[in-house]
Amino acid sequence: MINKNNYIVAIDQGSTSTRTVIYDHKLNLINSSQRKTKEIYPDNGWVEQDPEEILTTVRETLIEAINIPEINKENILSIGITNQRESIVFWNKKTLLPLSPAISWQCLRGIELCKNIKGSKLESIINKSTGLKVDPYFSFSKIVWALKNIEALSDTENICVGTIDSWLLTNLVEGNPHLTEITNASRTGLYNTEKEEWDDEILGLLNIPRSILPKVVQSNYNFGFLSKDILGKKIPINSILGDQQASLFGHKQDQLMEIKCTYGTGGFLLIDTGQERYDFNQNFLSTIASKIDKKTTHALEGSILSAGSLIEWLKNINIFENNDQIEESLHQSEFTETLIIPALNGLGAPFWNAKIRASIENINSSTSKHDILRAGFESVAFSTKSIIETIENTIDYKIRSIKIDGGLSQSKFFNQFLSDLLSIEVKVAQNSEMTSLGVAKLSLLKDSKVSKDYDDYNNFLPQKGSYKKINKKYNNWKNLINTKINKG
Repeated sequence: MINKNNYIVAIDQGSTSTRTVIYDHKLNLINSSQRKTKEIYPDNGWVEQDPEEILTTVRETLIEAINIPEINKENILSIGITNQRESIVFWNKKTLLPLSPAISWQCLRGIELCKNIKGSKLESIINKSTGLKVDPYFSFSKIVWALKNIEALSDTENICVGTIDSWLLTNLVEGNPHLTEITNASRTGLYNTEKEEWDDEILGLLNIPRSILPKVVQSNYNFGFLSKDILGKKIPINSILGDQQASLFGHKQDQLMEIKCTYGTGGFLLIDTGQERYDFNQNFLSTIASKIDKKTTHALEGSILSAGSLIEWLKNINIFENNDQIEESLHQSEFTETLIIPALNGLGAPFWNAKIRASIENINSSTSKHDILRAGFESVAFSTKSIIETIENTIDYKIRSIKIDGGLSQSKFFNQFLSDLLSIEVKVAQNSEMTSLGVAKLSLLKDSKVSKDYDDYNNFLPQKGSYKKINKKYNNWKNLINTKINKG
C-alpha cells in the first residue's frame, strides 16, 4: 500500500545527459538532477562515450535529486531505469572494468558489415526474427566490429557485453547481475521478438558467443537492490524500459494505436499495436513495447536519427547563440525555399540510408540565419510526416492525432507547424520528459497495482490556409532526398 509521502525514483540515462527525477505517488515531479555526458567523435561517423562517466553521472544525480528536506529516503518505494537504446558497453566479467569506450547508437562504424550482409540470407533472417533492418544503428553491427577490432576483447571467456541498462545494473545492483530488459534486447538485432530469445542462428552467423550476452527479463522484473553504499539504503529496482518505450508507456491511456513522438537527440515515433506483432517492413521497425507481468505488447517505430542533434549543430555553427533565442528567431524567419536534409548520421525511417549526409539547400543572398533555423525545425517535422505517411499506407490506418514530448516540443512554432503539416491535432505533453515519467509509472504500477494515466497536454489544431503551401515544400524536400539517394 502506498501513501502520499511515498516516492518513485526514475533514472533517465540518455545520449547527452543523465537525469534522476523524483515523482510522488500521483506522478507529480518533486525534484530532479541532471549532468551532461560527453559524446566523443574519434573518426568520421563514429560516436563514443565514456562508460565510467555514465556511471558517475548516475550516482551523482541520484544523490543530488533525493538530497532535499521534503524527501525521506525511507519513503522511496523503488527505482526505475530508462536508457538510450542500441548503445553498447563491453566489460571484464571479473573486475567489471570497461574494456573499450561505449559505442553509441549513433555510431556508423558497422556500415561496411551491414553493406556486406544486405542481399544475403542473413539479412532476411535478421529481418524476420528481430523485426529490424540491417543497419549500423543497431547493436549487432557494433558488437561484431568491436570483437574483430578491439584487442582487449580477444578473450571472450572473460568479457560481458550489454546495452546501457545492462551496464548500469552490473555496476549499481548488489551482486552485479548480468541482465538486460526485453525492450532493450529487442533493439540489438540479435533477439527473436517472436520467440523471445536470443537468436542462435544469427549469433552463429555473426560469430558472437552467446555466453557474453546478458539474461533477458521482463520490463517489471525484480532486478535487485541498489547497492547500499550509493544512498545509504537498499532500494529495489523494479522497472526498466528503453527510452522510447518508456515515453510510449508514459503517454499510453489503454487504447490501441496510441501514437507518440519524442524529440530528443533523435526523433522516435512509436505506435502501440498491443499484442499484435507486425512482420518486418522495409520502411519502419517492428519492436517490443513492453513485457509486463508476462504479457508482451508490440509497437511499430519510425526513427529520425537527427532531431535535437540537428538543432544543436546549427547552434555550433553560429546560426543562433543560445536556446532562449530559438522561438524569437523562428518568429523572425520567413517561409522560404530553404531546405535542410537532417542526416548528421545518415537518414532513418522511411529512407534508411546511412551514406547520405546533412546539407543546407536553396540558400541565396537573402537567406537569413532565422530562415536556416526554421528550415532545421521544418526538416524534423517533414521527417515525422514521411514516417506517418508510410505507416498509414502500410497498415491502412488513419492517424487522427499525435502526442509529442522532448526538447523540440517546447517550441510553440514547431508544434503549430507540425499540426499544420499533418493536418491533425498535436498534443504536447506539459512534462517534456515523458521517458522518466513512463518508467516511474511502471514502477508505481509494480508497487501499488494501480496506475495513473498522464493527461496534461497543450493541444495544437491545424490552421486553415497553410496546408497547401507547407505540403508543397514537404514534397520538394522528399523529392530532393530521393534524388540524392538515387544518385548514390
